[in-house]
Amino acid sequence: MEHRCCNGNVVRRLGRWVGILAMIACVAPAAAGETGESARRAKLRFDPQFILAQVARRMNVALRPEIPVPTIFVESRTPLRQFQDAIAPQWHFRPHVFTNAYVTARNEIYLIDDAAYYARPGRTIDGSLAHEFAHYLQVMYLRSDLADPTLETEAVAVQRAFQQDHVHPRHAAARR
Repeated sequence: MEHRCCNGNVVRRLGRWVGILAMIACVAPAAAGETGESARRAKLRFDPQFILAQVARRMNVALRPEIPVPTIFVESRTPLRQFQDAIAPQWHFRPHVFTNAYVTARNEIYLIDDAAYYARPGRTIDGSLAHEFAHYLQVMYLRSDLADPTLETEAVAVQRAFQQDHVHPRHAAARR
């Protein structure tokens, strides 16, 4: 005895719907003026100068125009090799993947801009930039050595404070 869970018409209709939904998924970003690639990129909500000023205020650092601001590179527009060449002398190895980092010798910040990376609650590209700016201030203004593990703790605290004050201010107010 042969048992069939569904007939051919149901399978054909399901196949048609899957095809239609796939086509809509491909066309919808283009109709909105975005490519599939840019639709999945995290974008800063705040100007980098504003983020730097807020981080400096939080860390009680007076910004000085004679100290150059770091160049910011995002993953989607930066070859992995460039990131590896920049960070390898500082980390003493070549990472296989791109990550958020401040490169002291080059005064460069590298940021992941893949939206999926920031999908976890509490994670934003603006907060990541605030974190890396904290490292920049630690090195360029406070003359600290990033090998000191307490500096990472401070950078995380600055990142959280920036997010509470600027990215999620309503959530912070609700907790008070």
